[in-house]
Amino acid sequence: MDSRPSPQGVVAGSIPLFAGHPAHELLPIAAVREIVDSIWAQADRTRLFNYGDEQGNRQLIDFLAARLQRSENLAVCRENVMIIGGSTWGVDMITHHLAEPGDTILVDAPSYRDALHIFRDAKLDVESIAIGAGGVAVDEMERRLRDLASRGRLPKFYYVVPNFQNPTGITLSRERRQAIVDLSKAYGFAIVEDDVYRDIRFVDDLPPSFYASSRGENVLRLGTFSKTLAPGLRIGWLIGSAETVERFVSSGMLRMGGGANPFTAAIVADYCSSGRWEEHVVWLRNQYKYRRDCALAALDAAMPHSAQWTRPDGGYFIWLRLPENVTVDELEGLAKAENVYFASGKGFFVHPEEGAHHLRLSFSYVPLEDLKSGIAILGRVVQTARRQRKASRARRK
Repeated sequence: MDSRPSPQGVVAGSIPLFAGHPAHELLPIAAVREIVDSIWAQADRTRLFNYGDEQGNRQLIDFLAARLQRSENLAVCRENVMIIGGSTWGVDMITHHLAEPGDTILVDAPSYRDALHIFRDAKLDVESIAIGAGGVAVDEMERRLRDLASRGRLPKFYYVVPNFQNPTGITLSRERRQAIVDLSKAYGFAIVEDDVYRDIRFVDDLPPSFYASSRGENVLRLGTFSKTLAPGLRIGWLIGSAETVERFVSSGMLRMGGGANPFTAAIVADYCSSGRWEEHVVWLRNQYKYRRDCALAALDAAMPHSAQWTRPDGGYFIWLRLPENVTVDELEGLAKAENVYFASGKGFFVHPEEGAHHLRLSFSYVPLEDLKSGIAILGRVVQTARRQRKASRARRK
């Protein structure tokens, strides 16, 4: 097992299948060190220690705008992009600018648990809509919107992770994206597109983003370097209309703070401008695809036929549905006794009981041997939980 210092939430010496972190060996530490040394040799290095532009590092903004124009043919200019302190930071900022306590928003069921935490902290009324293989059930969304409209409770926004969703790994289909854009125009809600896994794709093409489908109208799209560079840098970006970006830039926090992380933003800007980041992203896709394939093979070998799981085309995660007679609470204790940890499905739902038979596995962080052995252990304790449940039923007869 890996004996290096443990990151957020990881128990030293365990097999943390819950951890949505990049693996230590995939971090481009040497390349970033070279960039830092290069900056340090420059006469104007004192810029790293000063407040920055409220909108963020201009070099990095220009790089991102040019990349979006080139790779997605988006009509994005400098005024549409701002640098933020990671995507979750962006979710919090958007929440407090677009909604007030008591307002209604829409989310998927399941959805990203840290976003749900932010929405609860903001005291929002969170309406969740079930997702399937192609993403959210659009018919159910429309029915829910009609009901909310009849009660004067139209949502302020819909929060969605469209590509390789956290926690399920599901990608929202092209047809459903367009249908949701149409609904957003009909019912007047914004779309908050948390697109943090887009660059970790194992397929050639993805459906157009919400931002592209709507031509930037009433969509806020988030991205981050946490998944493709290093989470400790705390740098991401937001794309929106020039008016919305200016509104965020003019907020009290940014006016007082001098932009998001000017020190690390300058380092990331130079790293990206050198061409190394995009080279690193291409390499990462192959690394994570191999890890995904190893995890799926291990699940095929270890899990009973009554368990089901997703087969994501990118990202970090696999979503597993346990056999009906096994709950995630039962499994958690058995797995912990074997030093294996996973993310309980209950934390990803507005109504936790909906996740009683689900769990999320991450293939991004643990060493490959731990990934394989951890899933093998998990399969074994699932069988143990099934036997214990049968024995308990037999005793009650």
